[in-house]
Amino acid sequence: MKKLLTILFFLCITQLSYSQTFTQTFVDRCTGEVQVVTADFTTGSAVVSFYNKVRLFTYQQFVNGELQQWLVQQYAWWQALSPCSSATTQSQNAQNAANNATNNTNTGGSSGSGSSGSSGSSGSSGSSGSGSDSSGSSGGSDSGSDSSGSSGEESGGEGGGGSEGSGEGEGSGEGEGSGESEGEGESESEEESTEESKEEEKEEEKKEEDKEEESEEESEEESKEESEEDEEEKKKKEKKMMPIQLKADLMAQQALTLDYNSVLNIGASMSSIYGDVSYTANLQVYDNLKQAGLTLGKSKVTLNNNYQVSWVDAVNVSFMRNYSMNATTVSLSRMKPMGKLGTLGLGINYSYMFGKDALNQKMPNMASGGWNLLYANSFMVTDRINYSPAFIVASNPISYTQKLDGVIDAPFSTISKDTIMILANSFTAQITNSFSVNFSWTVIRSSNPFLPIMNSFMVGSKIPF
Repeated sequence: MKKLLTILFFLCITQLSYSQTFTQTFVDRCTGEVQVVTADFTTGSAVVSFYNKVRLFTYQQFVNGELQQWLVQQYAWWQALSPCSSATTQSQNAQNAANNATNNTNTGGSSGSGSSGSSGSSGSSGSSGSGSDSSGSSGGSDSGSDSSGSSGEESGGEGGGGSEGSGEGEGSGEGEGSGESEGEGESESEEESTEESKEEEKEEEKKEEDKEEESEEESEEESKEESEEDEEEKKKKEKKMMPIQLKADLMAQQALTLDYNSVLNIGASMSSIYGDVSYTANLQVYDNLKQAGLTLGKSKVTLNNNYQVSWVDAVNVSFMRNYSMNATTVSLSRMKPMGKLGTLGLGINYSYMFGKDALNQKMPNMASGGWNLLYANSFMVTDRINYSPAFIVASNPISYTQKLDGVIDAPFSTISKDTIMILANSFTAQITNSFSVNFSWTVIRSSNPFLPIMNSFMVGSKIPF
């Protein structure tokens, strides 16, 4: 009987020692979720699950603090990779850089093909008729016949005097007649010259009037042409932008915690009629409705004398809301198209994070600067399918964390040598002239072994508006 009681006593003690239950509560500062960790060592060991990590612990490991250490490590891992972390902001910037590289490559290619046509100058060929002016000269020959008078008989005495008197009379008559004829001729010539001068003056006045009328008509025509040109320029200015293109994409984007999020991506793009300037806007909304982002961009294409694309300069401004944390990013990039050899590019970016945690406590503001190198190309697989790969190497070597009372006593800066490598594969199928379907697969890997490999898949369509 004593042996039986002793055995029952030891069984109760053992059961009491192994029936201890461990419970600990963690509050996520990013999402506000409450994580309750429970470990029941009734059977001598317990399976503990915390932030998608599962591990088996013995009661001895619980006693010596190994379980508590693992929980703290997992919590630090989550905080470093949570949506509110700087690593998530950097990965989102890398994803945006890959999308911008693909879009700018397509923009540069379309602009180069669209503007490579020869500019024809329309010349007006006027038919000049050569008119031969034939002046007909009517020449009249004046034939004067000198008739010699019959010889008069000579008579002496009075007959001779009479003949002299008659001769004087004839001489005086001839002189008067000739003088009168000369005076009349001069007066007639003067009258004719005055009449001719008057006629010439009238003709000159008429010519001047005609010239004035012609100049007035020409000025009116020029003013009409100028007004028409102004109207045409106004119409061109009104129609200088192409129709807006809308696209809707559905993404399955993997986070740093290896969880997939469904993201709705709605974008709009518009380019000029010459294709030298393009504007883009993209809105991302996550399935949890607690993460959203907006990106605005402008790209400028520079052409050379041969109407080939020399450079593609782009400016992008983005705002990302991750739960209660905010991140703004400004990025500048310059790309050099090289024809069939692809496109090389260099970009720089600046990010600034600010906000509060789920407990409404202010988080320390952090600023970071980075750079990225990219290579992109575009291939026509078939007549309707286009493949656009892009490879990007990005880094954020410098970050600065501001002072926060009660949390960070003094501001500090950190330098990182880690790089992020992105491989983006984009496929576009042109179903009709105005409707296309696109699919992309992006892989993101960091040189930091602490960060996992991430994948994102996207399928969507694009239609003109």
